[in-house]
Amino acid sequence: MGFQGYTLPPPSLGLDLVSPIDNMDPASALELNNVFPGAGAPTVRLGYEQFADLSTASGGTASPIEFMHEYPLTDGTAQLIAAQNTQLFSINAAGTITNISKVGGYADGNWNKELFAGNIYLANNSGDTPQVYQGNPATPAQDITGSGVGLTVSNLCNVSSYRERLYWTERNTLKMWYTETVRTTYVSGSPTFKSYDFQYIMRRGGYLLFTGSYTNQRNLTSQDLFMAVSSEGEIVLYSGTSPDDTAWTLVAHFIIGKPLGTRAFVRINQDVWIITQQGIVPVSALFELDPEQALNIVSLKINPLITQYASQVALSNLWTGFFWPAGRRVYIILPSTTSTTTLLVYALDTKSWTQFTLYSQNHGIQACKYTDLPYYGSTTGIVYKGETGYADAVASAIGQSITFAGRMAFSFYGSRGNYKAFKDIRPLLKATQGITLNLGLDTDFKRQATVTTVTTPPGSYTAWGSAWGSPWSAEVDYIFNRFAVAGQGHCAAVRFGGSIKNSPLQLLGFEVRFDIGGQV
Repeated sequence: MGFQGYTLPPPSLGLDLVSPIDNMDPASALELNNVFPGAGAPTVRLGYEQFADLSTASGGTASPIEFMHEYPLTDGTAQLIAAQNTQLFSINAAGTITNISKVGGYADGNWNKELFAGNIYLANNSGDTPQVYQGNPATPAQDITGSGVGLTVSNLCNVSSYRERLYWTERNTLKMWYTETVRTTYVSGSPTFKSYDFQYIMRRGGYLLFTGSYTNQRNLTSQDLFMAVSSEGEIVLYSGTSPDDTAWTLVAHFIIGKPLGTRAFVRINQDVWIITQQGIVPVSALFELDPEQALNIVSLKINPLITQYASQVALSNLWTGFFWPAGRRVYIILPSTTSTTTLLVYALDTKSWTQFTLYSQNHGIQACKYTDLPYYGSTTGIVYKGETGYADAVASAIGQSITFAGRMAFSFYGSRGNYKAFKDIRPLLKATQGITLNLGLDTDFKRQATVTTVTTPPGSYTAWGSAWGSPWSAEVDYIFNRFAVAGQGHCAAVRFGGSIKNSPLQLLGFEVRFDIGGQV
């Protein structure tokens, strides 16, 4: 039948780990790393640079960062609150670090948090009295105050808010604590706590992981509900202002897979995503679908990856994530060990997933949004600012290349029954001329041991302000060159990879040419 060409789209639909390998959407990828499939062409992610080093601060050490969260203030500024094992820090937008620990420090830096009444409240599972910090770096965090019948305040391990009250979970129980009075801030006086025990409603036992509010928009009018989630995957939702309200009523009771930790939930606008052993469950979906269907709403195509990592590191404070509105994406931390992680990233515009691997897997054991950018916390006490520049782990103007890789869906190139002898690939890229790529084909569902290293031709770029500059020159240009490949079979998947530094890279598609034979 002769020589033919076939054009493939870029991996704009992201990872797909569940579709039949012989019948995937051609815009999907079997593997995708450090390539973001957002609106427009898939793009190699930006790099990250050192922002602050806790080991240089008073009380800081070159040890893991165990907690990070943004704390917006009423004056329009924000602080980044970060914790190591025994110390708590505030970092301003200029990177200035202030130790805000109470005298004597703490037993654990794995804090859970809530913002309430302009303060940030913190609680952990190691016997520390919960803390309240009021935003002045000159004034350290302080113990909350109060008492209740049968309550040991240091046993309060998580905190949330609902309808002008804070709610505290008691470790190793299904009990929560709150005050009868609304707007209690715990910074003065000694408020009286009351308890509410979920052991009479939750049928699977276990203990309370976290509580909080959830706005149900599935009714004709939206309604703010109270939500409690157990270690065994039971979710109960109530209406009413508090357990003291005569209108306090059980609205829904769901059972899902086991959540992976006290931080294993992400707020996405009005919704809450819960990270479980089976995948990600949006609470909103539970009101319309059964739990198995709800599990497939956002994470269907990458659920096997979450399950794989959950088998390596089960219940852990490393399982967390955050929503980055400006970047139109959601980050989920995947811990591979207690000190190494990778990131799952969801593109809101295309509803696609990819994986981000930082230069070192020790650099992102914590992550959050701060000043409208992602920030990462490392095992050595360094805080990094993400999605900035075109190099990784930049410190003192020295950075590392950003590596990327992908393996596209297998394609039969319009002729499933015919055998093919593949000749060349012509990728369509937008990048700086002269970049080096790894490019090749996997044939008939088999992974090739190596792929060819190719270098695009050098460009003729001249700076706009130079004496010999020309109005048609450009540093970043479209690259559409052919590169020879070898391979024979009925189908093939494009594999690509490489590294870039100080240059962007967009993937716009691939043209594959081959000789086609008879049907086999």
